[in-house]
Amino acid sequence: MDDRRKRDDRRDNTTRGEERRMGDRRDSHRIPMDVEVREGNGPFEMHKGNIAIGGMFFAQPLSLPTGSVVQLRFTLPGTEQELLVKGEVVEITSVGKPEDKGTRVRFTDLDLKTELHIAKFLDEHTG
Repeated sequence: MDDRRKRDDRRDNTTRGEERRMGDRRDSHRIPMDVEVREGNGPFEMHKGNIAIGGMFFAQPLSLPTGSVVQLRFTLPGTEQELLVKGEVVEITSVGKPEDKGTRVRFTDLDLKTELHIAKFLDEHTG
C-alpha cells in the first residue's frame, strides 16, 4: 500500500463527524456580544453569544430543539445598525470541554450586504 493510501485509510473507525468534533471547527474568529433570540412570534429573549461569519454560538444552551428556526436581533459592538437575521439551531452540545458546551445557530437567508457587514466587523476586531 503506498503512503497516500495509508494516510487516507479510515480503518480506525473514526467517522468524519467525529474527526470534525476532535478539531477546532471554526472557520473564523468569534466575538462575544449580546443577542436577542426569538422563536416564531414569541418574545425576544436576551442571551450572551459569540458571532462568527456563519452564525452564533451560545455558551448557555437555548431551550430550543435542534432544527428550530429563530430570529436573532443584535447590534455589532461599536456600530449603530441593528441587524435582524434568521437562523436555525443546528447543534446542542451538553458534553465535552466547557468551551464546547452550548447551542450553535447557523444563519439562514443572510443577504450579501449583512454578511459583508459581519465579515468586515470580524476582520476589524480579530487579530
